[in-house]
Amino acid sequence: MSSNVLQTAIPILAYCASSITMTLVNKLVLSSFQFHMVFFMLAVQAFGSVALMVLANRVGLNVKYRAMNIPDAKTWFPVACSQALMLYTGGKALEYLNVPLFTVFKNLTIIAVAYGEKWVFKAAVTPLMLTSFGLMVLSSLVGAWNDMSFNGWGYFWMTLNCFTSATFVIHMRKVIKQVNFQDFDTVYFNNLLTLPIFLVLSMLQENWTGFFAYYADKANSDELNQFVRGMFISGVAAFAISYCSPWCLRTTSSTTYSMIGALNKLPIALFAMLWFPDPVTAGGVLAVMSGFAAGLVYTHAKNLQKREQPHGSQVLPPPISMDRLDQNRRASHQNDK
Repeated sequence: MSSNVLQTAIPILAYCASSITMTLVNKLVLSSFQFHMVFFMLAVQAFGSVALMVLANRVGLNVKYRAMNIPDAKTWFPVACSQALMLYTGGKALEYLNVPLFTVFKNLTIIAVAYGEKWVFKAAVTPLMLTSFGLMVLSSLVGAWNDMSFNGWGYFWMTLNCFTSATFVIHMRKVIKQVNFQDFDTVYFNNLLTLPIFLVLSMLQENWTGFFAYYADKANSDELNQFVRGMFISGVAAFAISYCSPWCLRTTSSTTYSMIGALNKLPIALFAMLWFPDPVTAGGVLAVMSGFAAGLVYTHAKNLQKREQPHGSQVLPPPISMDRLDQNRRASHQNDK
């Protein structure tokens, strides 16, 4: 294998591995333990991203970011708050829904983003995009119809997550040009600004008294060790996806990057079906495959739209990959425009 092929293949594989790991570990942490500490997990991820970004910068890795400053922080803080809502609602949805079903319904966010961009940025919605939207809705209906463990709270949080995700993406796109953020600037500011939000909300909303009382019992020490390991891996995975996303984007084209994001949904769903004890039905598999096809069609439609855009006019973002809570990847992707 030539060095050029390796230089492209390694970041692609790293990006896929970090995305899959992030999704599955988050599902594990949010569904396998006695206490579902969503805010705490998000705080750990934010801290892990910031701490490892600083460390990577100090040891000479290609991780450069703008220093925190008050003017940019004030401008970016509303975006960080909308991101916090997106992450929290996504975490709550994952707490109740299995990963394949979550992946299928996450596609609906793409529709909300597309029509939000049409309203805010006067973006076009092409016939091929409408075809992909139809497939997305169909896959969601098939997934819901075959959901043997139907949970109303899961669908409630999933609906909120679709709307908050679309709001975050569109709001970020409006603000990002004001502050002229590049690559890791967005990731650094997002995580550093949301860290205290998540810590405060965790202290106020989550049952820390019960948490300490439960894990003080020596009978639960093994579960505590697993919880700590899960949180640690979650924090490392948050940094990994922050690092691998721009790395992959720099070594490939934005078209390739978008297609990888769409293709990555299938292994995530398959791994989840094998890893977690959720029921696997023919209808559920059909929903995943329909959602996978919808993602490919939408990716192709957006790339065609980008190529047809007149030179010098405003180019819309490439297709948004809707894996689990991938805000860092989206943020970095916005800067390629």
